[in-house]
Amino acid sequence: MMRAFFKSFLYAWNGIVMALREQRNLRIHFAATVLVIVAGLYFSITATEWCILLLCIALVISIELINSSIEDLVNLVTAEWKPQAGKIKDIAAGAVLVVAVIALIIGIIIFYPYIT
Repeated sequence: MMRAFFKSFLYAWNGIVMALREQRNLRIHFAATVLVIVAGLYFSITATEWCILLLCIALVISIELINSSIEDLVNLVTAEWKPQAGKIKDIAAGAVLVVAVIALIIGIIIFYPYIT
């Protein structure tokens, strides 16, 4: 039972690594994550600010992973162009855009006092 439990973590890790190799936007989000973490360390942000930023990072990365899996699933179901397939992909991408923009705004609110 424990072996299966730990295997599930390995499968999840493999999924993240695979997505990082294949998805440009996920690599961009990870690069932004590194910059935010470095900035947080440089400015010695508060524990509360860290919690907020880490939640934003987790949300953006998670939604991007879900978006990537939805795109792959749609591609698996149909190779030909269909309006509904495009709609599904656009809606999933829209979810990423929403959380990324809100995370950016939160980042600006948190780091602005340290920069000015």
